[in-house]
Amino acid sequence: MPDTTSAAAPRSTAPGAAAPGPAASGSPRGISTLLLVALVIAGLCALSIVAVLVASTGGHVLWAGFTLFPAVFLPVAFLLMCVELLRNARSRSRA
Repeated sequence: MPDTTSAAAPRSTAPGAAAPGPAASGSPRGISTLLLVALVIAGLCALSIVAVLVASTGGHVLWAGFTLFPAVFLPVAFLLMCVELLRNARSRSRA
């Protein structure tokens, strides 16, 4: 039996149908890509720190990458969030 759930929805070819554009991809007040990347990196760093803490309470030692990853990428995530704040401040001052 063929899988019908993965079939793409048919597109309308009517003359009045709107073409997908920037408005169709998301709202202008949505989360920007830069902020999303920063939040994902910060979340992964937090999970890595929690994993190290949980393992150390059990007396285990994890691979050193679990402590090196947050040491490098947590400041990167912070800087990305600062850049996003500056971008938002600049766009609000122009509006």
